[in-house]
Amino acid sequence: MLDLNNVPPMEGGSGDFELIPDGTVVSAIIKLEGGDTEIPEYGAGTYFKQSQTTSAKWLPIELTIMGGDFDKRKVWQNIFVDGDAKDENGMSKARKIGLNTIKQMVDSGFGISPKDESEDAIAKRASIQGIHMINGMTISCTLGIEKGRDGYADRNKIKTVLTPDSPNYIQSTGQAAPVAQAPVAQAPVAQSPAPQPTTATAGVAPSWAR
Repeated sequence: MLDLNNVPPMEGGSGDFELIPDGTVVSAIIKLEGGDTEIPEYGAGTYFKQSQTTSAKWLPIELTIMGGDFDKRKVWQNIFVDGDAKDENGMSKARKIGLNTIKQMVDSGFGISPKDESEDAIAKRASIQGIHMINGMTISCTLGIEKGRDGYADRNKIKTVLTPDSPNYIQSTGQAAPVAQAPVAQAPVAQSPAPQPTTATAGVAPSWAR
């Protein structure tokens, strides 16, 4: 008979893992977690989620760290791509920030400097004709720590996406080619902390995305 009342607690009480220190530079593989919303500008497929109360839309991704002290640890992030707040030109601030973040990820994955406008660089960026094509791409980034809100714990997040012009950029070796298949949900691995719900994952956008 299953007896859950007498299960011994995990060492440390909750089994939570310590956060990866702020400023840690890692190489990580992108996995698109999928959603329920399609945005034609980003190609076919329901890779996005959207708020039920605002115009906020975001791309949920999972990063799996490759190598180093935190090998196979995972980080979850929402990249906001639409929202109510506009800039001085009437463009959604979330869209502007989101597109720049995605471009930085592509530049990082392909090893392109953001200032590189050569034919080769232009061709590589142009080869990404849908958001599904960044699934499986390896990027270099610096991690930060996002303070928990509404009773939820702090969690790691992408602080900066690194490109070859950064002295901390990690050149990918054996980079996985971007894949076209839709992501398949997988259970979190044992050594990784489960993603902590935040106002973003609950569908409430940050102020610049509202």
